[in-house]
Amino acid sequence: MDTIFNPRCLQKTHNILKDPFHPANYLFELLPSGKRYRSIRPHTTRFMNRFYPKAITILNSDLKTNPLVRQH
Repeated sequence: MDTIFNPRCLQKTHNILKDPFHPANYLFELLPSGKRYRSIRPHTTRFMNRFYPKAITILNSDLKTNPLVRQH
């Protein structure tokens, strides 16, 4: 399942990062170091299992292996 989800998640995340007018663009905030994105601290398990927290986790893990994909 992850072999399908992760690449599609990264593609959707990159599309969100490229579009400054996307409603969810503000969720992807680069940390001051510029190396990782700030992770969202969900207050409920329901939100923790949603797309955006997982997308940030996958994006940060992808930045470790491929640092040239930083957007902001």
